[in-house]
Amino acid sequence: MAVARQEQSNVMLYTVITFVGLFIVAAILAVVFYIKAQDWRDQFLTSQQQLEEMASSREVQNINTLVGQKESKSSRVGQLMGYLDQLYKMDTGRDPQETSAQVKFGELDAKYQDILANLPKDFNTAMDTNKPGIFRIVDIYNNKTKQKDELISQLNAQVDNLGSDLELAQKGAAEREQSLRTQIRSIQEDANGVQQSYNQLRDLMDKKTTEQVQALMQQRDQAIEEKNKSRQELLDSMNKLSITQNRLQDTLSKLDVLKPRPKADIAAYKPDGNIISVDTSSNIVFINIGIEDKVYAGLTFSVYDRNAPIPTDGKGKAEIEVFNVDKNSAMARINKSSRRNSIAEDDIIVNLIWDSKATNRFVIAGNFDFDDNGQIDPDGATKIKQLIENWGGRVENAVTIDTDFVILGVQPRLKKKPTLDEIEVDPMATEKYEASAKASEKYLEVKDQAKDLFIPVLGLKRFLNFIGYESLATSTKARY
Repeated sequence: MAVARQEQSNVMLYTVITFVGLFIVAAILAVVFYIKAQDWRDQFLTSQQQLEEMASSREVQNINTLVGQKESKSSRVGQLMGYLDQLYKMDTGRDPQETSAQVKFGELDAKYQDILANLPKDFNTAMDTNKPGIFRIVDIYNNKTKQKDELISQLNAQVDNLGSDLELAQKGAAEREQSLRTQIRSIQEDANGVQQSYNQLRDLMDKKTTEQVQALMQQRDQAIEEKNKSRQELLDSMNKLSITQNRLQDTLSKLDVLKPRPKADIAAYKPDGNIISVDTSSNIVFINIGIEDKVYAGLTFSVYDRNAPIPTDGKGKAEIEVFNVDKNSAMARINKSSRRNSIAEDDIIVNLIWDSKATNRFVIAGNFDFDDNGQIDPDGATKIKQLIENWGGRVENAVTIDTDFVILGVQPRLKKKPTLDEIEVDPMATEKYEASAKASEKYLEVKDQAKDLFIPVLGLKRFLNFIGYESLATSTKARY
């Protein structure tokens, strides 16, 4: 009994152990199955997501409609890529590259946009909106080509017509040439007749000319005879004039004895300045008057002894000419002097006509170039007026008998009379033309009046030297 119980206990123990082992195995298998099921679920979700990224559920259902009948040994994506590669090759003419569909589409789109950008502007108005863009462009170019062909055909027809017209014109020109040749022959015959008449007339004129020459020679002999007679009368008159002049000289000598000596306070006989120093080696003297005294280059003075009065006849012992003027002094060259009585310091100088206190009158006309650059200064006349007034002179608008000097510049250029189109562009064109005409007319008028009244005419450079402006400017530059 005890053995039986012992065996029964062992069986139960084995049964419990077996059951526990089976339970553990089942638990392990359940865990493994659960883990595998979770992996399969994740893979399914991933695949589902990738499928949704590639195509929506609606697109998957309509895949046959979208892609077409599936080809064997090709996926739907591969089939679409094949279509895209074929389109790429058709458009570019190159084999498809191993690049993404995005890159290929970008190349196609760039080429399409480039084609659109280079199209003429009027192409867009004729496009058929029911066709694709490239086809539309091809149709447009085909239509344009047909129009050009038609135009070429029309031009060819016109060329043919012009050729026919040219032949007719050449034929007419030949006929016209023949007619003109006939007229030329007729005119030549008339000219020969005229030449013959001219020769006859010339012979007649030669005959008459000989007679006229003979008559003129007779007249010349008479004129020579009368001239000799007039010459003799002139010699007689000159003798009488000489006798009369001698009598007049004697009378003037007697009047000089009776005429008193000029008073010392007469302005013309007052000294204008003095000799500061003499450079005999260079034949130059320095005087004590300059720009402020209105001395100018070219002004001449007579020189008199410092202790002797000015003679009645105004004749000095020497003559000097100013060539360089400073503010209060000037340099002059000796033009004429006496060997017996040479120029010395403190000798007095006199110009019987020039007066530093007189107010000279000027008239200005023309255009002036102060910078000497070939361009007219707009305010040239204003600058000259200012210089004259600073020098002590006066500027007048018109030439009169009292005018002392006339300053002439370049003659104002007469503008071309504006046309109606030019007046429309520039409303002031007429006024500018009239102003130029008025300035040119005034210039010529002032020039003629100065010539008629024997008034000295100065150019710009001569005027600047006249007032000492050039010398003053040169000395100022050298000083600084």
